[in-house]
Amino acid sequence: MADLRDEHARLWRKRERYSSRQANVEQIGRQIARVEDRMGVRIKELVSNERQAADLLRRELEAARGQRYVIKGV
Repeated sequence: MADLRDEHARLWRKRERYSSRQANVEQIGRQIARVEDRMGVRIKELVSNERQAADLLRRELEAARGQRYVIKGV
C-alpha cells in the first residue's frame, strides 16, 4: 500500500504545482482518482468485510493526504 500512497502524494504535489500556475489540473485529478480506485481494490482483496474495507480505505487515504506534506531526505 505504501507504493500507492507515495504515488498519490506525488500526484497531489504535482497537482498543487500546476494549480499554482493556473494550469489545467483535470488530467492529474483523474490520475489521482485512479490511484485511489487501485487503493480501494487492493484493500478489498485483503479485507472481506465491506465495513472494515471502507474504514481501512478511509484511513489509507487520510495517510496518503497527510504524506503529501512530508519532506523526504535524499
